[in-house]
Amino acid sequence: MILNNALLLLLLVLAITAGWTLARAGLRFGGPEQAQLPSQYYRGFNFLLDGEEEDAVDAFTEALAVNEDTLDTHIALGSVLRKRGEVDRAIRIHQSLLARPQLTEVQLHQSHLELARDFIAAGLYDRAEKLLLDLISQSSDLRQTARRHLLEVHEAQRDWQSAVSIAEALIDVSKDEESAAGNLGQAAHQLRSHYLCEQAEAALDSGDANGARLLFEDALRDNAEELRALMGLVRLALSEQDTQQALGQFERIIDSGRASAPDLLSLLAEICAEQSDPTLQLNSLRRYYARQPCSLLARALAQQIEIHEGKAQAQAFLRSTLEDHPSASIAASLLLGETTATSPCPERPILEAFADTDAGYRCDHCGFSGKSRHWRCPGCRHWDSIHYLGAFLEHPNG
Repeated sequence: MILNNALLLLLLVLAITAGWTLARAGLRFGGPEQAQLPSQYYRGFNFLLDGEEEDAVDAFTEALAVNEDTLDTHIALGSVLRKRGEVDRAIRIHQSLLARPQLTEVQLHQSHLELARDFIAAGLYDRAEKLLLDLISQSSDLRQTARRHLLEVHEAQRDWQSAVSIAEALIDVSKDEESAAGNLGQAAHQLRSHYLCEQAEAALDSGDANGARLLFEDALRDNAEELRALMGLVRLALSEQDTQQALGQFERIIDSGRASAPDLLSLLAEICAEQSDPTLQLNSLRRYYARQPCSLLARALAQQIEIHEGKAQAQAFLRSTLEDHPSASIAASLLLGETTATSPCPERPILEAFADTDAGYRCDHCGFSGKSRHWRCPGCRHWDSIHYLGAFLEHPNG
């Protein structure tokens, strides 16, 4: 609906601009080409009044000459069409702009950028890449914007090495230049870390442990607490059966302050299963909980306390937790602990649902939700924006 309204608004702007331009041009000067313009203009109005938006677009764009006053209108129309999914029509509009000899160099570069965006939307990555590389070499004003879009191309093609190179070029520019293109995406150093992790995980899958280690460590260059790289180093150590190294890397995760999640607890359990110390998981969870109290960790710690110290101690821990940090899931866990799975308890399904209220992951940027972590959101395509729901306990004062 929003895009439809935007198109109608643009068509009205086209109609007004076309009428103003034609009147300003002074059709009294005659000429066979100018004589056709009024009929195209009125045809466009008729199409618009009849609700035939597509035909109105064609008629108005034919009637409206491309010049320095109308270029932005043409570009805006192509952009709306692209967002509506009418990529072929957007491509035609922007290609027609490039065929106009009267455009300045700056206007040509802007038209090239819009056409590259069209090609990306259409999945024509090789064509988009060529246009963007030309812009990087020819336009100082659009260089950083073109690099940002080139990252989209490399991400879509999973060309992570090329993506790393572009991200590094963005990192190297001055702060002023980078901020000018910053509204197009995330921080370049964050993108670089994930591109390196993509390469590292592929190397690990292919058995190249040394290559994977170098890539994971490189991903930590700009952020020593990058969760994905740290988790990768843990899995690498486990693959080499170096559980002490795995535990050391997991300690870095605990110290980083990143919110706990089921995949982290699963990783910790895997590490502890390979160790001879039966209380290692209990002690690790206690240290983790002391640094980062949350309902997920509280329930996991209570399970370990019950195993090693008994049910009464586990229940006492949950009650003290509930006093300090009120939580529906902790309260439900306490009530569930007072029943057994085989005992008749019609409230049990409700309690189990409450105990699991914070299950799942959600993107902080677009709201996409799911049952597992994605390093890149399938919805908005942001990196590392998906986090575990309800990780932190609700405090009495909010």
